Amino acid sequence: VPRCVPVETKQNQHGERATTIVVGTERVLSRGKWRTVEVLACQITWRPHPEQIASARRGYEDWWQALDWVRDGLIAGGMMREVEVTVAMPKVRPWGPP
Repeated sequence: VPRCVPVETKQNQHGERATTIVVGTERVLSRGKWRTVEVLACQITWRPHPEQIASARRGYEDWWQALDWVRDGLIAGGMMREVEVTVAMPKVRPWGPP
């Protein structure tokens, strides 16, 4: 599952915090006085990246097809006399709906 995480973090005595950048300024009324404050933002990224997830899923599908091919060959060839090769297989797409 992709997670939104900060691009960069910093550590201090209070723990780990996301590094922020100034993206603008705003004027706010605080205690009866107008003040200028910095607007801070944290840069984020998605981990794992959607391309990494797609690549891992393609790899799993390739592995599943190869396993199916080997299983079919062993069943058709009758080479496994002492071991029973069943038709049971892992899910084709374990990450998706059944």
